[in-house]
Amino acid sequence: MIRRARALALACGLLLGSCFEGQALWGERCAADRDCGPALTCHADGVCADVPACGELPLTIADMRPKVVLLLDHSESMKRCLDAPEERSACFDPDPPGPSRWDALAGVVQAAVDGLADRVDFAAIVFPSDDLPDLLKQGYACRFNAATTIAFGPTAAAAIEAAVPPDRDREPSGENPVRDAWTAARALLDDVTGDAVPPRMIVLLTDNPPNCPGGGADLETNTEKLDPSVADLVAAGAADGVPTLVVGISIQDQLAGVVPGDGQIDLVNPNLYMTGLAEAGGAPQPGATPYLHLGDSDDLPGVTGALIAAIDALTADLGRCRVRLREAPEAPELVAVGLDGRLRRDDPTCADDQAWRWPGDDRRAIELCPGACARLTAGAGVRVRYGCP
Repeated sequence: MIRRARALALACGLLLGSCFEGQALWGERCAADRDCGPALTCHADGVCADVPACGELPLTIADMRPKVVLLLDHSESMKRCLDAPEERSACFDPDPPGPSRWDALAGVVQAAVDGLADRVDFAAIVFPSDDLPDLLKQGYACRFNAATTIAFGPTAAAAIEAAVPPDRDREPSGENPVRDAWTAARALLDDVTGDAVPPRMIVLLTDNPPNCPGGGADLETNTEKLDPSVADLVAAGAADGVPTLVVGISIQDQLAGVVPGDGQIDLVNPNLYMTGLAEAGGAPQPGATPYLHLGDSDDLPGVTGALIAAIDALTADLGRCRVRLREAPEAPELVAVGLDGRLRRDDPTCADDQAWRWPGDDRRAIELCPGACARLTAGAGVRVRYGCP
């Protein structure tokens, strides 16, 4: 009897040894070492593993939603008629002959936000800052501050739509401090970006190249000078994964002369400048120009549809539950990902549909397998565990 019991104990030991060899309880929750299989330890983060955790990244589906900042030109020239650019203010009258440039911008923005707010997070910046509109007409035409910034948040979409009323309710004024507005937009995106990096984009909607090279207190003598720093900023942003898509409104294709007071930026061809800016921004669009050109009312449907499609393309990662990382982990072989307690190592073929995989050799993104993706989309939380090398 004793001999039989010993034999059974030995058999159970061999069986359990084979069960717990390697990964048997690896990634399971634990309270003490005794909860873990052979060669595994219950670490401080409550997980059976061969190495302790050096970091952890919690994720929800909201962390993967694209973030888009809209830069909205509300300068003096946006009062001009969209279909008759020589008309400086007729479309600002109570009975306008047609839409102004600002009216056109408002329609495009409202359609994009309405159509995408269920899957894209928006913020917006109106420039120049018109919280004190009289200053824009007193030598501070390039004034910019945070007063006309709408940050990311649950009420942002409604606030953006409220920020683009008909121009008769909010008179366009001042110049184009794009450098300040773009810099503020980049800061908004950096503020909502942690170790997980959502798809990001800045959309510039404007009717002229940027001026105001002297900053917020720019004198009127500088409003006809190009700010050369903007192209470098958008190129640097594109290199950092923040492209700038350009929507040009009534862009002229002729070189401006040096004529004080003509309202044109000296020695700049607006079309050529916008072309170069759109290419530098890393989001060139197909068509006659790499920027979306809203030349007149006939262009409104096409430009609106193209902008919505370009922003919607950012949601591709959302549909396949792909999470981009700020930087590759030091030891990718020690990364584990799990939902609701159970951690798993990468499964390149997704044979386990509750697992995950590296979609690229650079190890800068994590993609959940279909079953795990479905659970995340339904509201489950994801935990990324970085093992210590």
